[in-house]
Amino acid sequence: MGSLVDLVDGLDVSEIRTYFLQAERGEYDGSGEARISVSARNEGGLLEVRCRLAASTEDCQVVVDRSAVFTLRLRLSIPEAVMGEFVEKVGVMTIYPYLREGAFSLASNLGVAPPVMGLLKAGSIRLMPQSAEESDDIG
Repeated sequence: MGSLVDLVDGLDVSEIRTYFLQAERGEYDGSGEARISVSARNEGGLLEVRCRLAASTEDCQVVVDRSAVFTLRLRLSIPEAVMGEFVEKVGVMTIYPYLREGAFSLASNLGVAPPVMGLLKAGSIRLMPQSAEESDDIG
């Protein structure tokens, strides 16, 4: 396994998983800031990129935790640098529309305006060692 292109050519999206959905109606600061945390795992021929999005408006807070599961066609050893590049450039971009949809749907079910999240630009998420409390800003 030499490059991101080699990895992408050898896998398929097999599932979108939902781990957690939460919405609460109330009065909040309404900063409009969305925060996302990202994790990845590679085991048993599967790559999973998991993202947790937390966003708020003046009327609600929502949390959406979903993942994209990719099936490797061949068992390969994936170098750490290639795995990081895959997560940042492919994995997060794959799951982000499902995070946005989840936030929109939850807010709509509460009868409030959904948080508006900007487009996610390729390369805007960088993986770094971080504690469970830290995350990256989106939008």
